[in-house]
Amino acid sequence: MPRPFGVTLVGILVIIAGISYVISGILGIFNADLRASVGLLSIIVVLVLGLIYLAVAKGLFDGNSFSRFLVGIVTVVALLFGIFQLIFISGARWNGLFSAIFSLIILGLLFSRKATLFFTAR
Repeated sequence: MPRPFGVTLVGILVIIAGISYVISGILGIFNADLRASVGLLSIIVVLVLGLIYLAVAKGLFDGNSFSRFLVGIVTVVALLFGIFQLIFISGARWNGLFSAIFSLIILGLLFSRKATLFFTAR
């Protein structure tokens, strides 16, 4: 079965999110004002999520079910973290909203009927 467009799009979105999270995490570590407003733990969580996304992105393109599973778990964590930021961290509300919406899009595409058929056929 050829790779559905939704899976390709998820792979691209995961790479973009991974790069964005890693850059945000690195910048956050070195920015005292950002560390003070969102907290070092939040910055470390973002950095770790980004590294996991980048580590498993190729597996999504190849139809690897374990990569899909990991991306699903990391995306749920990112969704919950985005909701947490939206509610509790005043300096990161827009980031939290964007992260939550982005996570919902990834989950919707990753667990669509066509994507499920693609990953189970591998």
